[in-house]
Amino acid sequence: MRAVGYVRVSTGEQAREGYSLAAQEQAIRAYCRAHSWELVEVYADAGRSGKSIQGRAELTRLLSAAEDGSIGRVVFWRLDRLGRNLRDLLDICDRLESCDVGVVSIQESIDTGTPAGRMMRSVLGSLAEFERETIQERIVLGMEQAARQGKLLGPLPLGYQREGDAVTLDPATAPLVQAAFLRYVSGRSSLRDMAGWAADIGLRSTGGNLLDRLSVRKLLTNPTYTGHVAYHQRSGGGFVVEGEHPAIVDVELFENVQKALARRRFNSAPSKPFGREPYPLSGIALCGADGAPLLGVRASSGGQRYMRCSTAQRRGKDACSQPMVRAEIIEAQVAAYVSDMRLPPEYLGEVVAELRQRRQKTTTLDPDEAGRCERQLERWRRLFVLGEIDEPRYRREATPLRRRLAELQRPQEALDTEKAVQYLRDVGGLWASSARPIQREFVREVFERMEVKGPQLASITPKADYAPLFVLDRGERFNGELGVVWLPGQDSNLQPSG
Repeated sequence: MRAVGYVRVSTGEQAREGYSLAAQEQAIRAYCRAHSWELVEVYADAGRSGKSIQGRAELTRLLSAAEDGSIGRVVFWRLDRLGRNLRDLLDICDRLESCDVGVVSIQESIDTGTPAGRMMRSVLGSLAEFERETIQERIVLGMEQAARQGKLLGPLPLGYQREGDAVTLDPATAPLVQAAFLRYVSGRSSLRDMAGWAADIGLRSTGGNLLDRLSVRKLLTNPTYTGHVAYHQRSGGGFVVEGEHPAIVDVELFENVQKALARRRFNSAPSKPFGREPYPLSGIALCGADGAPLLGVRASSGGQRYMRCSTAQRRGKDACSQPMVRAEIIEAQVAAYVSDMRLPPEYLGEVVAELRQRRQKTTTLDPDEAGRCERQLERWRRLFVLGEIDEPRYRREATPLRRRLAELQRPQEALDTEKAVQYLRDVGGLWASSARPIQREFVREVFERMEVKGPQLASITPKADYAPLFVLDRGERFNGELGVVWLPGQDSNLQPSG
């Protein structure tokens, strides 16, 4: 077993019996000899406080060395040498254990490489959990009390600004917010019209982005603009109190706008809720103008099915140059593409073998990786709750970990490659007779993306698992390997019709 030692003293502890660097190192060497461990190095932070990880260069170097997997234990005299702050202590332990490095405290007889040591580590973790929940409870109570006193919490909505501790009207945007309420209550503008109007007059979100119709609805339903503070009102069980900030609109105007929103929503409700009608290419087909997903929509007259850029759907037709396209035309082009696939029979065995190899690479997972992801997620969550990192940093660190953990925990189904090959060869004939949910399932399984420009497909890209099938097919049809991605002009039967 290869081990390293860690010793630390602060300035006030230099002369204290049992705390000198030499005394700590001597105890560590004796402990390693007793356990027949090879002590390869001793890291020493002299004159450094244990209240924080910051400023302890040797500890930082130790943590970096642990990541290469060359050591099995980190040995120190007692827990407060590693850290006096419980949060930092647990953070250090988490980082070491994520590298499969055990933590040994001589004085407390803790070795996380043993069952008893892991039990003690769990006790420390429970204490930290209790501390975090207590802090969370205090934060929630403090926020509720501040809201009851009429204080605005969190980011300010459009129309307001902070001047010291006070919230005042923003002279640039407050008049525009008031104009939005007056314009909508007149009944001449829909939410989509309001989004276009906001873009024309320069009314943007606090982040500088254009407002879409959902953002406009959120603005028009915010009771903050009446000079009140709403705390958890939408989730139920909350309250609304008079705030310390000035109002932008009066209560009567706000209530009239809410009535207009409810009336318009009732009168314009479609017979079938949006999104219920299956569109096989929705989410896979992308707009060639701005790269946004195309959504399935049904025309108000005639009931025709169309694909529309999601940007135009949210912000109005002038927000994107891509016109609506008949869904049947794009679906027919996809059917034409796959229906003429010709895979050489002599290569099918090689295709099956390659597909299996590719799937094996994606499903061979480290059984300990899920545990490491969970520990790292917990560490970042703890740092965020305790205020050690801000929310953008927390999201930046936690999002890829959650995505990877979900991938590890998702059941891996075996790929029936023979069936996949046969399905791809016959799908052109099956496409027209299959139900749209089946068509959608096939498209999402096989294709990565499809780009639509104007009235037709501009490119088709299969997923990596199925790429070998398309490479062979294109070589068979066009006497040469043309790559995986289909581009215009490579198939004469993919021209728009109707």
